[in-house]
Amino acid sequence: MNQDISGEWTGDLDTGSVKVTLNFKLEPIGDGGTALLSTRSYGELALPLVRHGARWRFDAAIVDIALELRPDGEHLVGDCRHFSASYPMSFERGPPQTRPRPPRPQTPQPPLPYATEAIAFAGADGSRLVGTLTRPAGQTPRGAVVLSSWFGRVDRDQRVLGHRPFAIWADAMTRRGFATLRYDKRGAGESTGDFNQASTGDFAADLAEAVAFLKRQPGIDPGRIGLFGHSEGGHISADVAAADPTIAFCVLLTPSGVPEEAMFDSEMFRGAMAVGGVPLHPEATIALAHELAAAGRDAPTPEEGVARTRAILQREAAAGRFAADRIEPRARMAASPWRRYWWNYEHTKSLRALTCPTLAVFAGRDLQTPPHHHAPNVGKALAGNPLAEIVELPDLNHFLQPARTGAVSEYGDIEQTLAPKVIETVCDWISKVAEA
Repeated sequence: MNQDISGEWTGDLDTGSVKVTLNFKLEPIGDGGTALLSTRSYGELALPLVRHGARWRFDAAIVDIALELRPDGEHLVGDCRHFSASYPMSFERGPPQTRPRPPRPQTPQPPLPYATEAIAFAGADGSRLVGTLTRPAGQTPRGAVVLSSWFGRVDRDQRVLGHRPFAIWADAMTRRGFATLRYDKRGAGESTGDFNQASTGDFAADLAEAVAFLKRQPGIDPGRIGLFGHSEGGHISADVAAADPTIAFCVLLTPSGVPEEAMFDSEMFRGAMAVGGVPLHPEATIALAHELAAAGRDAPTPEEGVARTRAILQREAAAGRFAADRIEPRARMAASPWRRYWWNYEHTKSLRALTCPTLAVFAGRDLQTPPHHHAPNVGKALAGNPLAEIVELPDLNHFLQPARTGAVSEYGDIEQTLAPKVIETVCDWISKVAEA
């Protein structure tokens, strides 16, 4: 007897990069019927539903999703093909349920045992950058630290999925006797400016302005200012420290040692595989990624980069391997100031020029800047600096949480924002440097 699969079903697709809820209604008729898939961008899609033995299948090419499922008790189980991998999935009857976000117990709550001050200063492009200055209560700061966040349009707390890691870092450092300055990137939070037209070099120029602002503040020793950055923020910090001999120290969390294209061959599917995904046609997918990277990277102008990228994607779309409506948004990425700068960014150039005490921290389960790829080159770049140290902390992801898989998609599921060990390691090192 065939099990009735009609009605509404919901399940979570975890790609290792993101976790999204899929919701659809099935209206089977004989060995066919209709699947009504809810999408954010295209509304409800009516898709042909086809039965093959015990399994039912429907495809939504416009969002590059294909589901093949079979009844299993009160669930539908099977596989979801999305982009270049297939993921195991389970659906249960009913609409999506609102799930409360896990608490973030490490986030500092008032009253705080130190002074906080809202500040603003002019960025390199004249935009108004807004942030927070903290000072230890009742004492002259042992030094000061300017925090620089990772890639993306993030605020001064590097707020992601309810986590506020930079608020925690600032809290920990201020309790150790240091002043801290953190600020919203241009075009993010309360800061003005155009984020979409800014590159890593522009963000480094803004950080230099933040340092200049901090040097002018009463009670701050201009010769005892250090820089602290996470991921791209670490490179921004290194760029500024390499150009400013007055910087007292530099902390680099999960920095890159090689270009991202150098990891395509071995790392492209690592996140998907961490959550049970199976790569589909990996050699062709990796070859296409290299071709697209070269098209944008080597183009003499942004316009030529868009044209080269568009031509490749039109070829792929004609062969049924790429959705035609995604060609233009993907091609325009080749003209992004950030993308063009990062394609040609020499990751270790500033590291080789650093002469101040420098700490580089890697995370053992980091799937974005995995230590086995990045730490050797970072180590070589810092080898000429006798004041540099490299630490690898096991079982942490790129976000510096205790990790199960290291996949980006688990960041929001983990209650803890930062592993206490990484806070202790970094703050102990900064305190040691300040006392030297």
